[in-house]
Amino acid sequence: MRSKFLPVVVRAVALGALALPLACDGGGEMAGQPGDDRLFVPAGLSNTNIDGQDDGPTLIAFTLVQEGTGPKLYAAVKNNLDTPACEAGMTTYFVDKADQVVTSSGSVLLSGRLYRLSDGTIISCIDPGQVAMTASTDLPSTLMIDDLGFLEHLFPTFIVAGIVPTAGLTVSEVHAVATGAGHAYSGTVTNGLDVTVSAPAVAIFPVNRVGRPLGVATGSATVDLPPGGSWTFETSVVDDLGVDYLAYPTASIAQ
Repeated sequence: MRSKFLPVVVRAVALGALALPLACDGGGEMAGQPGDDRLFVPAGLSNTNIDGQDDGPTLIAFTLVQEGTGPKLYAAVKNNLDTPACEAGMTTYFVDKADQVVTSSGSVLLSGRLYRLSDGTIISCIDPGQVAMTASTDLPSTLMIDDLGFLEHLFPTFIVAGIVPTAGLTVSEVHAVATGAGHAYSGTVTNGLDVTVSAPAVAIFPVNRVGRPLGVATGSATVDLPPGGSWTFETSVVDDLGVDYLAYPTASIAQ
């Protein structure tokens, strides 16, 4: 049965510009290239909402590529509602040419916006008109992209009344770091909340010139960050830095 997915994490976002190297995904199609303005890769592989036309969170770009450890899916989603879409996730179904669901995945929509409920609980939401990012990096290695007929998706989301925007985590001083395996990112995560957070992590999505995510680099630590505290990170590597990036820190809060 196709199931829904609703994780809870803390998120924030930063933007920056980087140079554009070239990289080729394992499927033989370039994931990113100079002047790349493709919104969907592979071209011709449809990815539609199971409930019909997207109403609210809307898929605007995705990359499905074969990497060294297996297939990976990266997606950009825009909130077309006139209210924040809270604790949002993306569930994707991979359907073969015989119309059979091969596998499914659930992932967090990283938004970079935090809100407080009336009882002080902190939740994450996608602002109206904002674009969020997500990644499914644990797909089975047996999944063959060329065997797929189409993809389908859902966006489990809450609309919450009475929420108030609040400060969150921020990412700063981001730099690309060349390694023997590709490029990593280094930078600093700072806790702008008025409570201590634990287990900070960061996910950085390089994007092409129209905002399609090309991959994700991640880093994490087992430390606590008091209000105003910071953590210096270095991520895993990506093959293609694209022309820009989106960086999302996350952490756990005792609530």
